[in-house]
Amino acid sequence: MEKPMKRKFVQIAALCLSVVLLSLCAGGQRAAAAPAGSADRIIRVGLHFGTGAMEGLNFANTTGSGYRFGYYDGANQFVSLGSTGQKAISVVKTMNVYYGTFSGYTSYHSALTTANVAVGEYHLQLPGSYASFGEAQAAASAYAGGFPAYIGGTFYARVGNYTSKDGALAAQAALAAQGVETAIKGTSEYGISVVITGTNTILFQFDDLGQGTGMGMEPNAEGPGEYVTLSKGCTYVGGFRFERVNGGSLTVVNILGFEDYIKGVVPHEMSNSWPIEALKAQAVAARSYALSLGSKHSSYHFDICAETHCQAYSGRTRAGSNSDAAVEQTVGQVAVWNGKIAQTAYYSSNGGASESSSTVWGSNQANYPYLVGKVDPYEAASGVKNDYAKTVDSATLASKLKAKGCDVGGGVASIAVTSLTDSGNPKLVTFTGSNGKKFSLNSREVVSMLALSSYRYGFDTAVAPEPEPSAPELSVNGKPVDGIEGLYAVDGSGNLVPVGENVYVITGSGTTQPIEQGTGGGSNGSGGSGGLGTLSSTTGNNGVFTFIGKGWGHNVGMSQWGAYAMAQQGYTYLNILQFYYTGITVGYM
Repeated sequence: MEKPMKRKFVQIAALCLSVVLLSLCAGGQRAAAAPAGSADRIIRVGLHFGTGAMEGLNFANTTGSGYRFGYYDGANQFVSLGSTGQKAISVVKTMNVYYGTFSGYTSYHSALTTANVAVGEYHLQLPGSYASFGEAQAAASAYAGGFPAYIGGTFYARVGNYTSKDGALAAQAALAAQGVETAIKGTSEYGISVVITGTNTILFQFDDLGQGTGMGMEPNAEGPGEYVTLSKGCTYVGGFRFERVNGGSLTVVNILGFEDYIKGVVPHEMSNSWPIEALKAQAVAARSYALSLGSKHSSYHFDICAETHCQAYSGRTRAGSNSDAAVEQTVGQVAVWNGKIAQTAYYSSNGGASESSSTVWGSNQANYPYLVGKVDPYEAASGVKNDYAKTVDSATLASKLKAKGCDVGGGVASIAVTSLTDSGNPKLVTFTGSNGKKFSLNSREVVSMLALSSYRYGFDTAVAPEPEPSAPELSVNGKPVDGIEGLYAVDGSGNLVPVGENVYVITGSGTTQPIEQGTGGGSNGSGGSGGLGTLSSTTGNNGVFTFIGKGWGHNVGMSQWGAYAMAQQGYTYLNILQFYYTGITVGYM
């Protein structure tokens, strides 16, 4: 991927440099047209990889007339080798796999050894090689179960598939009796086969012999328009790349235009029914975030994954006219800080205050000056229900702390938020053990240890503060009074004067004690619920501690529900972006 330093930005005039100015900026500035070529960028999105790699994956045309096979070159351009008119196909790793349902998915799996449909890993190869897919296909079609294969850059004609070498030997002998000489071929650990879904009919076989090329596949086009492929409950545009990375199961990558990718992210991260200005803010944030990550999954030979680890993406599955329009109206636009694309993190809701990247990620705040925490006055207006509670008993909490090197004895006696961040979220939390020892953890450690839903939290019960020394109980003529206000005394000249400040009384023991204005004795009231955004503490309830909080997510950057509320109040996507990402401007990638 091109490095951010090499990109040229066309800066849009910065609107709304402070929260105070936001109300002046809600007039709906229209973005300039995207520069030519900004929509030509290609992105590789990992759909299935690592522990989620597939032994077999089904595909079906919802538009188009089958698929073409080939590979993607170094510039991510598709090189076609051949095609099929079949609209329902499956891509499998070339080993013994069986058709049926396993772990809730009906496709091809190696574990279903008793299934009726099996695609075997042994084949018979006809003599010689061929110059093209068509020639190899023509030669193979003369035999039942024949198919073209592209092995190490050369076309061959192969026949049949067998789950054992003995089965292949028997078939070889039968062909030899007809005067046809063949060679038995197994498969390398990188082989990939394409079959008609639900059968063992092979349409094409591809093996790059470990060179990392991978097999490419795209829907056949029948004219202009958007061609959509259905796979595992999702619909996708663009093409697909299959590779058995390190000889494992299939790593499956969706290769498509960058703006088409953003059209798949926006409706997955926000509802298509949300206000257009919120969706536009999401489009710019998603575009910026993806570009700021670069090729995060280069070890798997793709750029970004389809999970929340990067950004949630499900192709065209949730897209609608509203979310598409948000992307189209902001084509190429990104958040910019100091000439570079900003890493525009976002999350669902913050419960009233966002948080700085240094608090949540432990990063150097100077590297992300636009990701600073702030009180959020908008999110509360969205109506989002984001309260949560997390209960943990004293002994379990002590065990978790001990695992972090904090020995508090057999249990925890009390917990206190002892320091707040600039936006009022917990910064340090102090745990006091049954052994009297105190340990303080930063908020990142607490959230991780207890799996809290956000960085805005407190306790359900606060410890009552120590009562201050009470003022003496006052009485006049034997009747109690609430305080000294409205009381009069006789001075040395016999005049009646109001009781003012610095008044002392003589107690029954003969000592003097000051009386403060407005007090008539009694202790201070005890604490109630541990408030969010405040220093608070708790001794728990019968050895059980309950953390309460608001929000959902890491609290860094843009609150999606806050964006919703701002859009509802008439703010533009630029207003939203410049509120949640302090000091950024909006430019072009």
